[in-house]
Amino acid sequence: MKRTTRALLSVSVAAAVAIGCGASFINEGNLDRHKYIVVQADDVYALTVRDLYDRLNNSKVLAQGGILSPQQVKAFLDSVLVDTLLTLRAATLDLSEHYEYCRIYRQRYLQYLTTRYLEETVSKKVAVDSFEVVDFYNSRPDLFSVAAQVRVRQILSSPYGLLNGADSLYYRTLTTEQLAEETRRYAYQVRRALDLGEPFADAVRRFSHDLFSRDRDGLYDWVQRGVYLDPFDSIAFSMKPGEISQPYHDQAGWHILFLESRIDSGIPPLGEPQFEMARSALLNSKAGKIASPLRDSLFAQIRLVFHEELLDTNAYLVPKSLWAAIVNDQDTIDFNEMRSLEEDFRSKYQVDNTTVEMKKQMLRRIAERYVFAQAARAVRIDTLPDVRKEEASLRSKYARDIVRRQYSDPTWDPPDSLVERYFRNHRAEFENKRGLRIQHIILDDSLFAEFVRDQALSGVDFMELAQEYYPGESSIRADLANLGEVTRQDIPQALYDVALSTPVGSVSYPVRTEYGYHIIKVLTRPETISAETVRSKIEPILKDEHERRLLNRLRDSLYDQYRVRFPHIIYPIHLRPLAARRP
Repeated sequence: MKRTTRALLSVSVAAAVAIGCGASFINEGNLDRHKYIVVQADDVYALTVRDLYDRLNNSKVLAQGGILSPQQVKAFLDSVLVDTLLTLRAATLDLSEHYEYCRIYRQRYLQYLTTRYLEETVSKKVAVDSFEVVDFYNSRPDLFSVAAQVRVRQILSSPYGLLNGADSLYYRTLTTEQLAEETRRYAYQVRRALDLGEPFADAVRRFSHDLFSRDRDGLYDWVQRGVYLDPFDSIAFSMKPGEISQPYHDQAGWHILFLESRIDSGIPPLGEPQFEMARSALLNSKAGKIASPLRDSLFAQIRLVFHEELLDTNAYLVPKSLWAAIVNDQDTIDFNEMRSLEEDFRSKYQVDNTTVEMKKQMLRRIAERYVFAQAARAVRIDTLPDVRKEEASLRSKYARDIVRRQYSDPTWDPPDSLVERYFRNHRAEFENKRGLRIQHIILDDSLFAEFVRDQALSGVDFMELAQEYYPGESSIRADLANLGEVTRQDIPQALYDVALSTPVGSVSYPVRTEYGYHIIKVLTRPETISAETVRSKIEPILKDEHERRLLNRLRDSLYDQYRVRFPHIIYPIHLRPLAARRP
């Protein structure tokens, strides 16, 4: 009895596993001893060990180097085979029977053909020399002039930064006026550090409160006038490169600027970027002088045959694949393509349905896309090797997409029952391993407990408050206040209940026990989970599994169709690190 493909795969993998992690593996040094075919697909495809090794060697598999197990080698083989056999099956499809894919393929190919035609008939006939570029650049201030701009780095001192910095406890005790004065004084202290030789980039990282620019050493790239608050422009645009400003104030705080470089208004000096920009503009200008009459000549030759009896019908009521016009007896425009302009014309002419004449205007505009491709075919641009290759590649791509579509289900969502089952079988993976962890402070008076709670909520560190107010010896207050992870049996019932209802990171209202009034800070808390609460984590897993099943179906279908065989054991393969592999 002939063994099935699946049975052959099982035997092959089982044999590979039998080798295990022994010393037998293939590497660059012993390839000559492994001269056999590792996989055969009918008489259309075969892969030798050497071919397989070369493919692996040229891939990014196991970039760090090492030994691929037989299972890993088999997975790589599967990917190579599926890709190859998918292309073979796709080559047998008639793309014209699949309207949407054929339409996209056709448009992409016509675009490429048009581009190559213009390259051959226009771009290759245009050339410029360096002197032309320089003259063009200097003669076209309308194209190359720029506004004045500066490249700056900055250090920001802000009240917000002080209130959230290392000394926040001190700054939170200040009035608004006092905090403003401290911010100004902070800025001038930074300026003095710069005067004493502190590198500007180091000062940014140490002192700046600007989170946006701090990680980039304070850099703000090229800036024109009118972007930032006054008096930025008057200061930055009056500085010289390398100069550091005195602190100045705006509503964000106090700023210190370092001017790296500047560009004055007008045409910048002709450096390499400006030269390339001018060269490109000059080439485009010359190409336009050739392309414009060519385009006008091609457009003048457009001859259209209209589907007259259908043009007075609403375009959306006509089957989209029906022809609407024929261009120069060569290419067909269908109603679906004409619909691409329908809404624009309805809006332009304020009508509910375009007239016959409007539809003819649309069709003439669309026909202009076809005449360049027709001209390309007339001079045999479509026979050039790269054009043939691109056409075959596009055809294969969309044919492959059609085959893949038969084994894909992008709209699939796992049903509730499947989500529930997965949750039941993997519940432990979603359980919150954290218990209830709390800190607390015991106080004698409920009003004073409210006061201490307000301090904690305003940003004062809870354990600093515990160190100050918790009863008992100061040396053990922190240990007493930090209860760590607790259960219902570890603390009074009232405390446990309040802790469960207090948000993580927040501080509870005072709760009374026999020991006094407690305020509790909740650090972590166990959460009740269900399939619904973790659905957003389960669904991607199930979708990946579903996709893998469909891909395996595609693999099995291809293997059966092409009678794939693995005649020999799949050995482990050793690969050198990516950087050491042969190019």
